[in-house]
Amino acid sequence: MKNEIDSKTLLRRYGFDTTVPALARNADEAAVQAARIAAPVAMKIVSADIVHKAAAGGVALNVAAAEAAATFTRLVAAAKASHPRAAIDGVLIEEVVRPGLELFIGARHDAQFGDIVLFGFGGSNVERGPQPAMALAPITRSQAADLLRRAVEDRGARLDAALRETLIGRIMAVAGPGGILEAERVSELDINPIIVGNGRAVAVDAVIAQRDGNAAADTSTDEAVATRRARLNGLDALFEPDSIAFVGASTSPGKLGYRIIRNILNFGYKGKMYPVHPTAAEICGVTAYPSVESIPDTVERAFITVGAAQVPAMVAACARKGIKVTQVLTAGFSEWSGGGEAVKADDLEAELKSVLASTPMRMVGPNCIGTFSAAKRIAMGAPRSCPDWPGDITFISQSGTFAGDVVRRARVQGIPVGRVLSCGNCFDLDLLDYLLFCQDDAATSLIAFYAESIPDAGLFFRTAQRSTKPIVILKGGTTEQGLTAASTHTAALATDEALWNAAAKQAGILQVDSIGELMDALLIFAAHRELRGNRLGIFGSGGGVSVTAADAAARAGMVIPRLGADTAKVLARFGVPGTSVANPIDIPVWGLKEGDRYILEEIAGLLKRDPAIDSIICYIEMGSIMDFADSEAEGRAQLEEIGASIRRASPDGPRISLVLRSAGDKVQDDFVREQRAGLIGNGIAVFGSTAQAVRAHGKLLAMTRPA
Repeated sequence: MKNEIDSKTLLRRYGFDTTVPALARNADEAAVQAARIAAPVAMKIVSADIVHKAAAGGVALNVAAAEAAATFTRLVAAAKASHPRAAIDGVLIEEVVRPGLELFIGARHDAQFGDIVLFGFGGSNVERGPQPAMALAPITRSQAADLLRRAVEDRGARLDAALRETLIGRIMAVAGPGGILEAERVSELDINPIIVGNGRAVAVDAVIAQRDGNAAADTSTDEAVATRRARLNGLDALFEPDSIAFVGASTSPGKLGYRIIRNILNFGYKGKMYPVHPTAAEICGVTAYPSVESIPDTVERAFITVGAAQVPAMVAACARKGIKVTQVLTAGFSEWSGGGEAVKADDLEAELKSVLASTPMRMVGPNCIGTFSAAKRIAMGAPRSCPDWPGDITFISQSGTFAGDVVRRARVQGIPVGRVLSCGNCFDLDLLDYLLFCQDDAATSLIAFYAESIPDAGLFFRTAQRSTKPIVILKGGTTEQGLTAASTHTAALATDEALWNAAAKQAGILQVDSIGELMDALLIFAAHRELRGNRLGIFGSGGGVSVTAADAAARAGMVIPRLGADTAKVLARFGVPGTSVANPIDIPVWGLKEGDRYILEEIAGLLKRDPAIDSIICYIEMGSIMDFADSEAEGRAQLEEIGASIRRASPDGPRISLVLRSAGDKVQDDFVREQRAGLIGNGIAVFGSTAQAVRAHGKLLAMTRPA
């Protein structure tokens, strides 16, 4: 690690304004250097082994020249007492910078995320203050400006235009293309504080460590992605195989090796199927074969359900057969923690690695539940639970539970999920491989993941940043690094969770926290596709609902603007006692009708034509409709007319979401489900609450990629 003097010398080469320190090796030199500066000085211990100098008692400010020698002796003694093994080069003596706003730039090379940069408030309490903003490097100038805005400007700091440009330049000097982080192969960098004020941004303290000269040279994102793509030939068989072998097929209806064949047959798969069983002549009416090698035809895809100990041999047999993709459903590998069995799992994985290294065949899993493909009619679970219509949403899940959950929920909600893969342990193919596949897949318009771990997270997020398709991630299993063991401010602040969140935001990925939020995101994408602005037009029946919708909008980063004069003028005709025709528009149930006809499409049309509106939410209190009806059947008929009225709205212009607020009874809940599935094809998303709809619109805005 470079000492402060060497670190500041390097910073000045990259355009930084720094103090210019002198090194005193003894008390007499300290007195001479202090007298040369001819003003009160700052004195700091110089040691690459002591990062937190103030905490070590190694800093003194506003020291007079006459006190410099004694101060030298005191600082060295304090540093030796707090860090007995530290190598102390001496004491740094430099000018005292006038007080101002204290900022911090940090950078490091992380094993999982690669080069990263941090920017935020600095000073001695940097780790206890607001979390700095972070980004994967190299960054663009606009990303540097975004770091500045998020880290300090959004938290109240005021900078004039000149200082703002200076700070953006300093961030770029560290983390831009060809900056310090990249060019100097930095392992860690702390510039803290940078004192901003009086027209200057002065680096007062700095520590830089460079990576070992023997470390392997960095591979560019382009090179790394090209290497990954080269191993994905034949992955079209992942979801669209014309032939499938079932290794570990069973004659027992209660076994997975039987059910998976029966489910795929019942779902209507038209390709060739080859059950592999040592003695059975047929399974589910399909001819069986004693081994993979004995199958007389070419096979593209395989499912393997044999015991863990047999898996390496079966994978090798599939490779020899020329199968493109095999999926190992069997558990008992790296996820297993059962005593001595864990050792066997390591041995089995070593065998698998050896097999896969010698073949172009790719492997999904192990420890997964299967594949769903609407187009190819491959079922995941019971066919009655699978969507049976085409879809352009692909979901890749490291959890089998969530994979099956998305399939079933998509069926109920009418969401066009076309492909789901349970990828398990990702021993061979991992989430980066699936991301690359989905990016190139013409049948995928939205990419969704459930992720617990990504070995090369930095490359994944840098690749995602280039995607032209929206990406959603439901994340599980985030861990925090310990703060007390960190050697620098940067190391302490750049935790796994903080880096993950920053990288996802930078990549334009929508992160969700639950399976419900994930389905809301898929639903609104399927109905609306994109949202180019955050301005909502909201109308319906129920004043309290409109108020809470406005609150939800504020929390979701959406706004409810004032309507144009022309819109307001026409809306005035709907005014009745208890009505508000300002946005959000609150009209009683009877005001939504003219005669016996509901006119929701007319109000929606007015909002669609208003240039202040980007998207529309209409909400209906179903309980009120039912209360105004003489019978349950009449109430349901009224609700169906409301759905028809919304369906009549023009498809042009801002898209509509319909909120059907249920009292929780079966009639109303069933109606919500029916309308959700029925209206999605008309570009209308149906939600159960206004807050849910507002949040979904915010999610769609986050998913929408730049034009």
